[in-house]
Parts: sequence; C-alpha cells; structure tokens
Amino acid sequence: MFTQDYFEKHFKLHNKIVLYTPDDIKLEFTKEPHFHMSGGHTSLDLMDVEDLTSFCNARGLKTKPSNNITV
Repeated sequence: MFTQDYFEKHFKLHNKIVLYTPDDIKLEFTKEPHFHMSGGHTSLDLMDVEDLTSFCNARGLKTKPSNNITV
C-alpha cells in the first residue's frame, strides 16, 4: 500500500516512477504540472499526490513485477 509521503519523497528526487499491475503490466507515471500515467494501452492524467495514491492503492499496483512465468 502506497502513501502520499512515499510519492512526495520519490518525486522530489525523480521525474518518473514505474509501477506494475497485479497482471505485471508496466505503468509509467511522470511528474508534469500534474501526474501523467501511460501504459497498458491507456493514458491518464491525475491532479495531485492524493489522486495518485488513491489510484495506485485501488488498483493494487506494486513497485516490481511478480515474474510469475507459467509454461
């Protein structure tokens, strides 16, 4: 679960963050005048850190892919 503090600290040092959905789809969030997400055939704008935090937690995003490879 992400917190607003986590994203605030991250974006003070970096301009983007890559997160993964539970299905390991890569999503890239960039800091512009607002937060922008691209990935998974979707593009979305989020207004602030609170929106970003809610979005990530509601969708179960994570910082690393699970690498569950099935054959």
